[in-house]
Amino acid sequence: MSDSFLLKDLAENLVPFTAHRVTSSLIWSAEEKADGEALHAACSYLVTPDTPGAVKVFHAERYGGGGIQRNGGGARCGFDGRYQVKGIGANPLVGQGSDWYHSNGELRAEQAIYEALWSEMLAQTLPYGAARTHAILLTDSYTHGDFTRTKGRSRRALLVREPLVRPAHFERTPYFRPKAEYAGQLMHDVQRVKSVLRRLPDYLPVPTAGFSEQAARDPRRRCLEGMYELTKRLARQMAFCRTRFLMLTTSSSNITMDGRVLDFNGLTCLFPSDHRYDFEYQLKFAQLMREPAIIQNSLSELCFYLGKYLFDRPFIAIAQQQVKTYFWHFFQQACCRGYLTLLGIPIDLLSPTQTPKPLERLANNFLQLLIHRCRKLYVSAEMAGDESPLERLVVTLIRCSQGHPVPTHDDFSRDARFMGTLRAFSQVNHWLVETCHAQGIDATVIQKGMAQQARLRLRPRPQCGKIQMLNEITALVEANGDDDQRLRQLLTDMRIKAVAFAKETFGGQPLVIPSRRNEPA
Repeated sequence: MSDSFLLKDLAENLVPFTAHRVTSSLIWSAEEKADGEALHAACSYLVTPDTPGAVKVFHAERYGGGGIQRNGGGARCGFDGRYQVKGIGANPLVGQGSDWYHSNGELRAEQAIYEALWSEMLAQTLPYGAARTHAILLTDSYTHGDFTRTKGRSRRALLVREPLVRPAHFERTPYFRPKAEYAGQLMHDVQRVKSVLRRLPDYLPVPTAGFSEQAARDPRRRCLEGMYELTKRLARQMAFCRTRFLMLTTSSSNITMDGRVLDFNGLTCLFPSDHRYDFEYQLKFAQLMREPAIIQNSLSELCFYLGKYLFDRPFIAIAQQQVKTYFWHFFQQACCRGYLTLLGIPIDLLSPTQTPKPLERLANNFLQLLIHRCRKLYVSAEMAGDESPLERLVVTLIRCSQGHPVPTHDDFSRDARFMGTLRAFSQVNHWLVETCHAQGIDATVIQKGMAQQARLRLRPRPQCGKIQMLNEITALVEANGDDDQRLRQLLTDMRIKAVAFAKETFGGQPLVIPSRRNEPA
């Protein structure tokens, strides 16, 4: 069953509104989208009542979750039955009291491109992917006001993506107060949620091993198993972002029912080598650390709604406790492996479900060492191109743990946390040798490549900084906005380069495991 059909099936969440056809150019298109002209014709619309031209009915999507202010869902998106168009203009879900940023309905061209780039990068690297952008249309309209720019107004864009069902589609919007002209047209929020909750079990993901026989007979069990699978997926997604220092600014309205993430305008890369450890960075880093708990709480909210509107109170207690336990188990396990990849450890050698205790100790010690030395990890522009403090820290750990002489590491040897991490790393090297021997693998080949593998994953990445990316995108659009074919080619080149970098750095290039003895190379 397609995602577009699933979204159409939630009729209680869809609110019709009209938009007018506008002139635009196609500047971004997914490689597999062969229907570019049809997409362009279907999606080139804005909510501009004074504009002459063809009128088309779109639907706004009602949903809850965090980050939507006092709105009733997606307040600047329109769904036409096949595509979701972001930036179409303010729709009936703009609530009374929402600030300008959440009520103007506009999407700047640089915002759309920034989001599309990150959607491609994360679709290729996250364990369960991200919602991809089908297309970006550059309109001839301009934003009405913009407190984030100093050079003047920006071209408006329309971002076209696949329509997806989110956990938030099944949640209340308790702070939404519709504007007077729409108040009588909208179903009461409690009735809406109660109605759509009946279909929630069908939207939950299927576990890797399939549903159990008991689940086939018991709707409660089926819901629990589906919730456990969604919980596992989201825990691993959040762990990936935590260990790559990616702050998503996420909530249940920015994730899908199959575990993908979406909406990347709030994404910020907080890699420590690229940021001074100042007050602003500390605030953002604290937000990064809170994000997993936000998602876990959202899952608990979903359990609450299931129990309240579909089952009963005992279901709520069981589901919330199990979801919480599952989430933190899978999150901590995935975080452990994520930090190990930063140290060049080949996690392909590990069991899919169990992490040996020496590796858990190393990951925990390394995290504490990172936190302890975070003030010393920034790489200034003058240092660019040299070995970063973080690279030096980890490479020194690797070489010392393997018994290689390392010059001038007195600063580290006086650090109790460094020495504790080094002892843990030495134990992991013993584990690595024993494991490789048992599997018929030459451990020395792996050990020789660990430092280089760690460098790939720990190198500074200023090109992923939000301000730098937006500045580069803005310059491209301003210089080439009148030549849509050239702009499209330049953005394609930018996308290819960004995805290649993300695969190598975020996902890493898997350490080549040498052939087992007596096997052909």
